[in-house]
Order: sequence, then C-alpha cells, then structure tokens
Amino acid sequence: MLAPVVVFGFNRPKVFRETIEALRRNSLALDTNLYIFIDGPRNDNDVPKVGDVIKIAHAVTGFKSLTVNASPVNKGLANSIISGVTDVIEQYGRVIVVEDDLIVAPSFLTYMNQFLDKYEHDYRIFQISGFGVKIKSPKDYDYDIYMHIRAQSWTWGTWKDRWETVDWKVSDFIELSRDKKQQKAFNEGGSDLFGMLKGYMNGINNSWYIRFNYSMFKQKKYAIVPVKSLVLNEGFGTDATHCNAYNRYKVDFQREEKQLFTSPDTIEPDARLYRQAVKYWSIRYRIYGKIMTLLYKLTK
Repeated sequence: MLAPVVVFGFNRPKVFRETIEALRRNSLALDTNLYIFIDGPRNDNDVPKVGDVIKIAHAVTGFKSLTVNASPVNKGLANSIISGVTDVIEQYGRVIVVEDDLIVAPSFLTYMNQFLDKYEHDYRIFQISGFGVKIKSPKDYDYDIYMHIRAQSWTWGTWKDRWETVDWKVSDFIELSRDKKQQKAFNEGGSDLFGMLKGYMNGINNSWYIRFNYSMFKQKKYAIVPVKSLVLNEGFGTDATHCNAYNRYKVDFQREEKQLFTSPDTIEPDARLYRQAVKYWSIRYRIYGKIMTLLYKLTK
C-alpha cells in the first residue's frame, strides 16, 4: 500500500491548485489516497478565498480516493498539521505531507514511497524529506540521498511510531534553557533552531516544525534528504502566511522523472554533505536573507 498524501490548504486558491496539479502529474497518483485539510478563515476577508479553495478541493480528480476536511474555524497551521497528520497516520501507519505552496517533482511520490519503505525499520531515521537545499556531492558519493541532522518542513513523510514520540509540549524546555551545551548541540543543525524553539515557548511563533525537529534531536535521529530537491517552494510572496520573505534556499530541482533512486545498502551520516546544507541556516545566510527581505518589501 502506498502512503497517503495529506495536503494542507488555506486561503490561496492559485497556489493550492498548482500544488494539486503537480501532485497529479506523478505516475503513482492514481494509486494514492489523497486527504485535504483546509483551515477556516481568520477574518471576513479570508471567507471567499477559503471558499474558493474548498471548491477546488472537492473537484480534484486523478487520485485513488479523495477526502476533504474543511474546518469551520481557524485552527492555525500548527494545530491543523498536528491534528490532520495524527488522524491519517492512525489509519495508515505512515504519511506524506505537502503544504499548499509547494510544487513537487514528477517523481516525488516514487521517491517518498521508496524511502518510507526502505527506512521503516531503521529507527535512526525520523523523517523522509522531499526538500533539499543545493549542495555539491563529493566525487566518491554517487547516491541520491544523504542523512541530515536537521528535519525539513517543505514536504516530508514519517511513520506512526516516530510521530507518537514527539513531545508537543516540550516538557524539558526549562532544563534546555539552562543548558548552554545542549543549546549549542541543537544549533549544530542550524543557528536558528534554539531561537525558534524559544520563540514558540514564549508565544512568538506557533511552529509545529520546531517541536518535531527538537524531538528528532533529543532522540539522536536523522532525516533522509535528497541531493536534488523533489520540491520547489512557490509560497514566498505577499499572500504567504509564513513566508512573506526573500527565499535564500537555493535548490537543484529534480525535473526529469525517475523510477528508482539510489541509496547505499547501509546509510551513515556524511558530514561533507550535511555541513554544506547547514550553511543555509548560518547566521551569515540569515542576515543576508533579512536584508533581501527588507529590500523585497520596499519595492512592493
């Protein structure tokens, strides 16, 4: 059985339609159960746009089955994802998650299912990511994937037994806030991680992702990441809920269709690869991104 795909939509009918169309172009779409969760409007301005997304969702074809869940109230992205993924993963034991501003490659479902199968019983692996920043593989590295110490949020998959271990309350945050050594270790995956988690605990953000990532870190687990990204993020712009910014994440997109992705018989962390990826979350890159975001907004 193929993993079900869960798409989260909100108030952007154009990008929602593009996301669905990209998924439908995958050869495995006809054998894939599709679940769509649409968050409720925040205000009166959202009502017609959310209504358009709901209409598009109910008209979707090209998948094995379609289930649409439109919330009458606004839950927020984090609560929508946590509750939606929990509902679907309880039924299937695994899940593939896509948000409404992401364009997936023609081989996205092939890639995700291949590695959800392969690493289901490798309990070092916490997540399969469809997104990967642009890196250069060493000459002696001939595989399509590598292990990363950081989870990703732009298309991903996981299994029920991993999902159930996430501590959404971050019950040990007081201890972490006093332990500079642990904070530094957490930030090995990117200089923004502890600050993002602290922001959640202080009510500045409502990120599901940082709590998922912290649970992966605590358990000393890894994500599987593609050398060539299977997804593009088209959500940077004025209508984006969380990404109204300059996109500093460069990718090498897997445009051509593939039927099989290469991987070592036994995968191990390769610091040559994941250190290249971590640079995109370095202080230097983050400052550059903030400057470019400011310039982006000034020109609008």
